[in-house]
Amino acid sequence: MIEDLDPFPRIRMFLTKGCGIVTICIYVTIAILLVIAAIIGVMETATLVGMAIEQPSQHSLTGILQAILLIIVIATLVDMVASYIRAGRVLIRPILIAGITTMVRRLLVSNLTFIDIIGTTIMILGLTIALIYVGRDEQEMMEHLKELKSAEDQ
Repeated sequence: MIEDLDPFPRIRMFLTKGCGIVTICIYVTIAILLVIAAIIGVMETATLVGMAIEQPSQHSLTGILQAILLIIVIATLVDMVASYIRAGRVLIRPILIAGITTMVRRLLVSNLTFIDIIGTTIMILGLTIALIYVGRDEQEMMEHLKELKSAEDQ
C-alpha cells in the first residue's frame, strides 16, 4: 500500500544501489592505499632493523617499536574496510583495536608528562572495556550473518 504512494520506486532503488556501489568503491580505494602504506611501513621497519643491528641503541629500538605498532594500526584499518565490504556496515571492533594500539604506541614511544600517562592509561582502559562490550554484540551479528549466508547457499 505504501509502495502505491511512492511515485518513484525505481528511481529510489537505482539511487540506493548507486550510492552503495560508490561507497564500496571508496572503501576499496582506501583499502588499496592502506595496503600500500603498510608495505612502505614494512620496508621502512626492515631498514630500521638493519640500522639497529649495525648500531644498537635505545633510540633505534624505540623507532622499530613505533614502526611496528603503526603497521598494526594500518592492518587493523584494512581489516575494518574488509569487514565493511563483507558485512555492509562499519564494525566498531577494528576501530577500537586501532585506538588501543595507537594509545599503547603513544604511551611507549612518546615523552609524556605524568598527567598524559594517566590520561592515556584511562583511554586504554576505556577502549578495552568498550572492545569487550562491543565485541560481544558484533560476534552475535557475525554469527547471524553466517547463518543467513549458509541458509542462502542451501
